Amino acid sequence: MRTRHPKALRNLHLVVDALTIVLSMLAAGVLHDVARGFVPGLQMRASFGYYAALAYTTIPLWLILVVVFQLHLSFERRWRPGELLLQLTKLHLAGLLGLALMQFLTQSVINRSFVLLFMLCTFAGMYGVRVVLNAWVRFQYRQGRAKERILLVGHPSKRMSDFVRDALAQPLAPEIIGYVSPPADGDGLSMPPPDATALEHVGKLGDLGALLHEQPVDHVMFFPPTNRPEELKDALASCEELGVPASFSVNLVQVARAAPRIASVYEHAFVTFDVAPKRPEWLALKYGIDPIAAFLLIVLLSPVFLLAALAILVTMGRPVFFTQERAGVYGRPFRMVKFRSMRQGAEQEQVELRADNEMSGPVFKIHGDPRITPLGRLLRKSSIDELPQLFNVLVGSMSLVGPRPLPLGEQQQIRGWQRRRLSMKPGITGLWQVSGRNEMDFEEWMMLDLQYIDDWSLLLDFTLLLRTVPAVLQARGAH
Repeated sequence: MRTRHPKALRNLHLVVDALTIVLSMLAAGVLHDVARGFVPGLQMRASFGYYAALAYTTIPLWLILVVVFQLHLSFERRWRPGELLLQLTKLHLAGLLGLALMQFLTQSVINRSFVLLFMLCTFAGMYGVRVVLNAWVRFQYRQGRAKERILLVGHPSKRMSDFVRDALAQPLAPEIIGYVSPPADGDGLSMPPPDATALEHVGKLGDLGALLHEQPVDHVMFFPPTNRPEELKDALASCEELGVPASFSVNLVQVARAAPRIASVYEHAFVTFDVAPKRPEWLALKYGIDPIAAFLLIVLLSPVFLLAALAILVTMGRPVFFTQERAGVYGRPFRMVKFRSMRQGAEQEQVELRADNEMSGPVFKIHGDPRITPLGRLLRKSSIDELPQLFNVLVGSMSLVGPRPLPLGEQQQIRGWQRRRLSMKPGITGLWQVSGRNEMDFEEWMMLDLQYIDDWSLLLDFTLLLRTVPAVLQARGAH
């Protein structure tokens, strides 16, 4: 995953491990009761106090051992199966020794059969969690959603070359887009990139704003001689306008007490300016909850999916789903999926209807759009047409709550401060949806998106999800 906030992901991993330990203890209790029916001589079920004391002991012990054996780095490294089994074996042997020592020191009675079952359950649970996390991270990385895209600014130098080498050596390496050169030296020549980095020259400093607009960029790294923020107000403004973090390479010895914020990126020191910075731990939790919640909602709403698909097939024919390329985080394209609500060839008809557009800005909206079928109007009014986007949330291209993703063509027409809406993952619902959506103009919509980004919290997401229910039931702003 993106490595700007590794601490947040590690903490999230420890939370998942703590839950795994608790669930393993519950599973061991059930298995122990079942085993008593087949294995004579097993002790009776232990008291609640015994379970509580064991949890109080094992949770901190196991989590300390997870850190010692670096098993909380699943977001940052790829575990080979044999290597993972070996590390988990070491952890559980060390844990068993720790429990034995505590028993010796406290002279407490221990249910050996229960502890054995508990350790088997934690071993299986922690192994399963890491296999799933590794598979998920690799999937996101292959899809380009977890691969950080970095643009460098400055003369290619040893410092830049060292940074690129160390970044690309990571197990989940970022994509280095290339470098932007500063104004030419006195002799009018730019320095060529060193062979060690093989960096592509993608433009000059004055082109930075256009480059950020034309392609997804997650992070801009400034290197000498362009590493003095006070001399790069226009470049910083371009990054701020789109919500892209800008980091300035510094010598750590010189800036040990510097402000605004010192950040370590691939073990290199930078001064980072970030627009409305979020708590990385809470962001990691938000994006961890999304796929779990999406899966549960898909299962819960599967009858609605089936009925809607059958209704579309009977009244409108194939295809059942409408897919369209939309702009994701920092403009990353992805295929958004909805239930089809328009007749065949509706996208081609949009050109003819452009004069009837009722929405300001580049967005196309018509009240009573003639391309929408009677069933499609019902699907839209009830927001059932949006339900397939839960699959986008499941695979990580969208979130449950966030700015509404726009078609690529419309998003590319947006300029200036409004493009900062791309700095968070797009969502199915958000401030715009619960505030009347089509009843407000384009600039109000964009301001609501930026308000969401600037004020974001888990509580705000929860509040918006609760507000979405009455908004859907009342068909507020739905055309």
